Amino acid sequence: MSGGHDNHGGLNLTLHVWRQKNREAEGHFETYSLHGISEHCSFLEMLDQLNEQLLREGREPVAFDHDCREGICGSCSLVINGQAHGPDRETATCQLHMRRFHDGDTIYIEPFRAK
Repeated sequence: MSGGHDNHGGLNLTLHVWRQKNREAEGHFETYSLHGISEHCSFLEMLDQLNEQLLREGREPVAFDHDCREGICGSCSLVINGQAHGPDRETATCQLHMRRFHDGDTIYIEPFRAK
């Protein structure tokens, strides 16, 4: 048996995502549950899966910036659990992989803000 935290069923996660229609609107966190997320997918691929789930449910998808998804452009900036781009130092959000998280984790996702 190999070491590490293999999770063949995938990760079950609770996401608290900042939602705000526009600059003038008051924002708030919305809570979502995701099940069976592969630890090999990227953080943005996990958000893609969340959006697929929301669209199936007839709900508004989560908007997030991204371009290259190769760690070059930097447009994918998110604050993840209070840290810019998440727990990996000097890594763009798009290069963050779900293996950095554990089954049952709660993840807070919000945009960069000036205040």
